Amino acid sequence: MPTPTPPNAGPSSQEKEYQRRRRERVIIFIIFLLIVIITYVEVRLVSRGGEPVTGSMLAFGLVNINTILLLLLIFLIFRNLSKLFLERRRRIFGSRLRVRLVLTFVTLSLLPTLLMSFVAFQFIANRVEYQLDSRVEQSLKNALALSQEYYQGMERKVHACSRVLAREINDQGLLAPEQAPALAAFLAQAQTEYHLTGIEIFDQQGNLLSQSPPPPRGELPPTDNELLQSAAGQEAAQVHRQISDQGEVLQGLTPLGSNPMTEIPKAYLVVSQLIPKPLPAQIAGIARGVSDLRDLQLLLRPVRVSHYIALLIVTLLVIMSAIWLALYMAKEITTPIQQLAEGTLKVADGNYNIHIDLEGRDEIGFLVQSFNKMTQDLQHSRAQLAAANQQLSQSNEELEARRQYMEIVLKNVAGGVISLDADNRITTINDSAQMMLGVRAEEVLGRNGRELLSADPFDKVAEVIAQARGSSRGSLEKSIHLHLPDRTLSLLIKPTVLKDDQGDYLGVVVVFEDLTELERAQRLAAWREVARRIAHEVKNPLTPIQLSAQRLWRRYADRFGADGQIFRECTQMIINQVEELKNLVNEFYQFARFPQLTLTPCDLNALINETMILYQEMQSQISLEFHPDTSLAPVPLDREQIKRALMNLLDNAVASRSESVAIHLSSRQDLDHHRVEVVIADNGAGISDRDKPRVFEPYFSTKRSGTGLGLAIVQSIITEHQGSIRVEDNYPQGSRFIIELPLSR
Repeated sequence: MPTPTPPNAGPSSQEKEYQRRRRERVIIFIIFLLIVIITYVEVRLVSRGGEPVTGSMLAFGLVNINTILLLLLIFLIFRNLSKLFLERRRRIFGSRLRVRLVLTFVTLSLLPTLLMSFVAFQFIANRVEYQLDSRVEQSLKNALALSQEYYQGMERKVHACSRVLAREINDQGLLAPEQAPALAAFLAQAQTEYHLTGIEIFDQQGNLLSQSPPPPRGELPPTDNELLQSAAGQEAAQVHRQISDQGEVLQGLTPLGSNPMTEIPKAYLVVSQLIPKPLPAQIAGIARGVSDLRDLQLLLRPVRVSHYIALLIVTLLVIMSAIWLALYMAKEITTPIQQLAEGTLKVADGNYNIHIDLEGRDEIGFLVQSFNKMTQDLQHSRAQLAAANQQLSQSNEELEARRQYMEIVLKNVAGGVISLDADNRITTINDSAQMMLGVRAEEVLGRNGRELLSADPFDKVAEVIAQARGSSRGSLEKSIHLHLPDRTLSLLIKPTVLKDDQGDYLGVVVVFEDLTELERAQRLAAWREVARRIAHEVKNPLTPIQLSAQRLWRRYADRFGADGQIFRECTQMIINQVEELKNLVNEFYQFARFPQLTLTPCDLNALINETMILYQEMQSQISLEFHPDTSLAPVPLDREQIKRALMNLLDNAVASRSESVAIHLSSRQDLDHHRVEVVIADNGAGISDRDKPRVFEPYFSTKRSGTGLGLAIVQSIITEHQGSIRVEDNYPQGSRFIIELPLSR
């Protein structure tokens, strides 16, 4: 359960919020007051007139202060509006209603305010425009344009004269030294004809070659060499202005030569036109008049701006008043609703210890009371639910423990168990069933059991299940032989149909019992009893027969003369056959009796080597290889019995091939399963899949001369050691006998 909020945490936060809002109100009120005062002073100052410079500076200062205060006011306005819209974007309860109220009040106040401001702006603009005579401004502009046109006309005249005179001088070849008088006459004539102040020609070094009028030339300023060099490479005339004591001089500079763009000019032509001194001063006065008029317009613009700012301030004050009134009303309306919303969210998060302290007799107060009653009821219901949940948890734990117990039982039960649901899907299969059927749980769980069991070799299982479902009792018990790829099993199948209390079909539980070892043990016990009786009945007459034959051979061998050799051969045949019968009877005895084991810790690797030495000395065509596990610990076993079992297995391996017999032996310690494994592999003819299930049965042999007791005795010895033996195919040829013995007893 969430921890209840301390009582003093809420009021402290609300008090901080209240102080912050109060501080903002005071700041905004002071800004309003300052803006109103400064605006009034600004309007009075501009309306009073006085010194233009002083008034304009003071007006600009007041405008700047007003602008700063206005920006601060706008910042506070947009700060509150941004906070309001941010709350709406975050979907805080009540923010949408606040936004609607604010927009409504602002819209209602904005339309008439903007209309009034528009009319006032137009009135101020028209009044300021009439404070200056537009005809004076136009006259000054016309005079300035006329003076500029005069200057431009004089520049065009100088430019044209320079170009015409330069072309005629070049065409007439007047730059030649012998043409100096003709050049002087030409310049004098051109000065008079074009009404120029002066014409001069300079060489490449800036030396004066000819001029008109002749010196002194007091009206013209001296020509600078750098000015002459700037005209080099220029095809057209260049016009420059210079100031002299007499006025302003316009000089046109033109290079003289065959091709001034590609060759160094031979000389420079300078055409000068003097503008008398009063005329430039008058033109400058006109320009200053236009500039003063513009300055006056700049001085009158702050007056207009101050009126605009005053109207803008009034507009913003009205809008701000509407905004703050809307915010206040929205807060009064949405605060209790917001508290209810926050309480509802806390209840949704699981905190039912919520109580809203709000007094009121209206609908909102009734809603708060209903909310408080609801939280109390929820607390009571939650306590009851917690108690029920605890009981349910205990029941679930008991069910889970029971389920785990059943899983452990199914996992460790000797019989195989498979369950199918109503849709024939396999829902359960224990380890024993997996080992019997040779399948894996992850491969069959969830699969259709009918498809799996209907396929070979499980079709007999499906038939038994179908018979159980068709029977009136809903259960059946039947023995079958299941032929798997590597073995044949004798199984007792007990399918049981599951139904609920209403008789609806829920599925089938199939129990498997492996009777293979039981049947083998029963057959083995029966064969042992037969062998014991045969050995007992046969052994009794064998000794008298053997003794009688030996006595006849000793007493009458020399009395038959020529037939004595036949007599000796017959008696010897009787003795040899009796000896073989004794060996057969001894084998019957070995198979029939239960060996009395004498277990001692033995080195199994050494015992295998000892047994191999016998065959290495006896047979030269046998290849024996042994790969021992050097980490193998001593194993408790009966040394003579295990040696006999190994010899029987080696005898079978040697007899499996007439020549080039290769036998491979190996030992391996399996600590995970706490056992030791011995493998004997040969390259003989091998054992067919049909004979593998019967290879360890008594009196079953694949050899013509075999008694069928060797492997049965081996299995009996290994079984008495609580071990196991099985046969597999050896690749690429032969058989592999695998013996597994426990590491400890």
